[in-house]
Amino acid sequence: MLIRPLLVGDVQAFGGTFPVFAHTIEHPDGLVLVDTGMTGTHPLVEEDWHPRGYPDRIPRDIVCVINTHLHFDHCGGNHLFPGVPIHVQARELADARSEEDYTVPDWVDFEGATYVEHDGEAEVLPGIRLLPTPGHTVGHQSVLVEAEAVIGGDVAYSFRELAAADTEGKRRVLELGLPTWLAHVERPQVPRPSAD
Repeated sequence: MLIRPLLVGDVQAFGGTFPVFAHTIEHPDGLVLVDTGMTGTHPLVEEDWHPRGYPDRIPRDIVCVINTHLHFDHCGGNHLFPGVPIHVQARELADARSEEDYTVPDWVDFEGATYVEHDGEAEVLPGIRLLPTPGHTVGHQSVLVEAEAVIGGDVAYSFRELAAADTEGKRRVLELGLPTWLAHVERPQVPRPSAD
């Protein structure tokens, strides 16, 4: 299955501009979209993050969405998919709905939102498996594609940060030793733990 990165937005943070990538998986049953980026901005995030979304880059002909987590830069395009299954960990959805300053609530709960909640590992389609990778959020998940690649979302912002292995989620991805895609890095790498 072919994985493609899509530059669907960017945010201003930590003194620089961070790209926001979503990913598609070409599956025999149809196109799977991992995270949806953003389609615009919102007063809750504008002042701190100055987000820019590129909605024209988000494909619409998909069979399902998988959200690695529900922070605004990963779920801001969910509303483009009413009635389409959106796979998420149950804990992640509960936290997004209950914790203050977690995300943009309107971008999580919209008319026609069809969340499929999971508790732990699950196979979404043959060869596409959800793996809980807590750390960035308690309900964060990564996507294992045919046991050959990982789409890690924000399991880490960079491969250097991933190498620190300081969360359960980072350690899990490192143990897999597979090419890994991150949400703020354009190309995959096989991550390695740091030597120190």
